[in-house]
This record gives sequence, structure tokens and C-alpha cells, in this order.
Amino acid sequence: MNPNLLKQLAIVVKQGSLSRACEQLFITQPTLTRSIQQIEAKVGAPVLTRTRYGVTPTEVGARLAQIGERILAESEHGEEVIRQWHSGYQSEFTLGIDPLWEFAFFKEMTSSLLSEKRHVFHLRTGSAAIQIQLLQEGKLDFLLAPAHLTVSQSALERELLFKDRSGVFVGKKSPLVGSGKPVSLEVLAQQQWMIAGASAGFLDGQGELAGPQAARMAFTGSIRSVLHLLNTTDMLVRLPARLALMTGEINTDQLIEVEGKPGPRRDFALWSKSENGERPEHVKVREVIGEIVRKLDQQTDTFGLAL
Repeated sequence: MNPNLLKQLAIVVKQGSLSRACEQLFITQPTLTRSIQQIEAKVGAPVLTRTRYGVTPTEVGARLAQIGERILAESEHGEEVIRQWHSGYQSEFTLGIDPLWEFAFFKEMTSSLLSEKRHVFHLRTGSAAIQIQLLQEGKLDFLLAPAHLTVSQSALERELLFKDRSGVFVGKKSPLVGSGKPVSLEVLAQQQWMIAGASAGFLDGQGELAGPQAARMAFTGSIRSVLHLLNTTDMLVRLPARLALMTGEINTDQLIEVEGKPGPRRDFALWSKSENGERPEHVKVREVIGEIVRKLDQQTDTFGLAL
């Protein structure tokens, strides 16, 4: 099968229209129609269904279009690799980053990685649960995420780099803001809660703090909405305290003390696949990222947390 034909089919399916696909491909509609007919002749069945609103793929057409999507992606990546080679870069690495970390340290991380002249970095932000899976599938080279997770971690290595502890934050409209004494579990159980990192597999959820009442909202892979609610409501949430305060979006008086023990550890670690540990370039880049994060750990305010 001619890969160019599959690429054209993928674009037709994505656009849902032969005419719009022609615009993207810069070809005439008769030319594109002949390409589709060639595929259908090879398959021996239709790959598209014509409707009054455009076209939709048949079952086999959808499967072939998925292959075409991958060919398109690999082709575009190949062109980028050539540009990188001509620009003098040695290699490309994909780094997954926790959303809260990215929000707190985007200036420091981007400036530090840009100073690396030998490598190109592709940064990907998302929930820890999803990105751990991508790391295991080989779609990420490294992942900067919470160190203490209950998600599957087989064949992965973890290097602790940034110390943090879970803390309870209250919205600015809560009467608990600026509380000068520890808040009891009974009081916390009466509050309106939300959950951040809902499917990330944190070892510490809101647990006994929220009592029997269900959380009003839960967020996975999102931090901007959580920060918005902390600024506009009276809702409570558990977050990595040091990192959350580094965003500059939350006041220190919104971090309350809870009766009993301090919040569990929520340290951050650099995750990677064990099998990559012997690759020289991989080792060098891991050292580069590790140095950046350790420097942030040493220079960042601890806000009085017991770390």
C-alpha cells in the first residue's frame, strides 16, 4: 500500500470533507478521488461513506486512516529531526512534567533547558497516572512527577530531587483563612472540598479530612481551575504545599495547620525507564535535568514546612 494514499485518507477522515482535504493537500478533487478509488480497489470495499454533510469512514477506512495518521506524524517528526541535525542538535528528549510543577517553575525550567545547546526538549504536561503509562510505553524519556504514587511502576527508576509535603489549602472566602491555630478534623469534615490529581494515584487523598461528604469537584491533569477556585470560593483542597505556594497564586495564610501529624510527603522525582539507564546520552540528560531540579530544591523557599 502506498503510504501517501493512507496519508491522504487520514486527512480526508480528519476533515470530514473531500473539498476541505483538497485545500489542505493542495490538490484537485478529481486527483483525491482517484487516490481514494485506488485504496478501495486494493481493499475491495468502500473506505468512505458519503453523506449530505460530507464523508465518514467505514470500519476498514477508519483503521487505515489511523495508520495514515501515524505515517503523517512520523513524516513530520522526520522533517523536524532533519532540521535539528542541520541546526547542530545531537538528540531530542521528551520530558513529561506535572501540571503544578510546570505552573510553579515554568520560567526556571524553560530557561535552564534552553541553555542546553546539544539537545532539543519536547515538554509534555499531564497527570501522573497518564504520563507514567506513556513512560512505560516508551513515549516519554523522562517524567518529573510526584515520587509517591500507587500507579504501576514496573521497570521504572525514580530519583528523588525536590522535597515537599502535602498541605491543606482553603479558598480565600473561607473563614479558616489565617487561622492561628490547628483546625480540628471535625471542622474540616464540615467544609466543601475538591480533589486535585483525582486519578494520579497519590498515596494521600483527602481521606479522613473531608469526612463523609463527597467532594464538590475533582480535577485530573488540571491546576489552573484549582487555583481559580482557591481564589474565588471557600473550598478546600490538598496539594503539595511548597510547590503550590511557589505558583504565587495562593497566599501563605491559605495554608492551614491540621490537628495531629503534618501532611504526608509529596516529594517530586525524576522517573525514567530502567532499560535506558545504560545509554550514554540518556545518562547525560538525566544528570542535566537532575541538576536543574536539585538547584531549585536548594534555592526555593520552604515556607516553614517540616522537610
